[in-house]
Amino acid sequence: MQNKLKVPVIQAQELIKDIRLLAMCGKILFRKYLYNPLFEAGWYTEQTDRNRRKLVERIKRESEDPAFLHTIAPRCKKLICSSMNESLAAIGESSIFFLERMQLHSAVSSSSEAIEFADILTSPLNEFNKENSEKNEDLFTEAVHDADVEELKTAFEPVKLANDSEKIKLSTEIRRLYENIRIASQYHNIPKCRRLLSSYIIRYSDDGDYARDDVEKLITALNSRSPGFEDELKNNIAIDLYYRIKQGVLKGNIPTTVTAIRKYGYIFEGNSETRYFFEIDRLERILYKMISEKGLWDDLKNKKK
Repeated sequence: MQNKLKVPVIQAQELIKDIRLLAMCGKILFRKYLYNPLFEAGWYTEQTDRNRRKLVERIKRESEDPAFLHTIAPRCKKLICSSMNESLAAIGESSIFFLERMQLHSAVSSSSEAIEFADILTSPLNEFNKENSEKNEDLFTEAVHDADVEELKTAFEPVKLANDSEKIKLSTEIRRLYENIRIASQYHNIPKCRRLLSSYIIRYSDDGDYARDDVEKLITALNSRSPGFEDELKNNIAIDLYYRIKQGVLKGNIPTTVTAIRKYGYIFEGNSETRYFFEIDRLERILYKMISEKGLWDDLKNKKK
């Protein structure tokens, strides 16, 4: 086991996304990269907890009381161990649940159980990611090559609000989300701020009503209260978009994949130090190469007008 003090928020989020992607790739890979490593590490019990849902609810309740935070990690380990004898889906759900608790509470992420759990899964999931990334490039190349011309045009088409009521609705949604971010920042709820800001930036950063100056002021203020907040936020956004891209590729959903690639490029502006930059850059090059070969650049430019 590595000698570290806690499981970083970003590592927990990354492991969650990896498990979700793994679940999309079938039972054989899920067993190889999740079940087997946990089983071999001794995270297994022959006694199935028939009240797994009740245990989850108990952990959620105790998570709200600081006096019980020290019990969360041991109970999560028990939850995962009992899930190992239930089903692969139960293992995945329990693992994600534990990782979510790590993101919310330092007392959980710094526990010996959390550190051990992350150490068990990091290496096999890194191996899965490496294999999956190579396959993704081939899948994406094939999908873009076979994509209907209109499908590619649709993927590049900007959002058009047809009438005033739709514009008002969007404006209201933006203001509501931004107000929720402000409230969370006032109560110093850092995890919620990070989650809401990430959602806001991904959804609206390329919209005309995006409050860029206000967002930057909020990030600066939160970074002062919680050093490292800005870096964690950027990593959070990169991980989220990377997951959307890989999910889109696996599902053969070109519009979703292209939208996420474009948003990644817009938000991070070609910064090669950004998480997953080179993997996403390779996919972007594949996309633009295919567009050139299909002679679609003029059509796409006309679509944006």
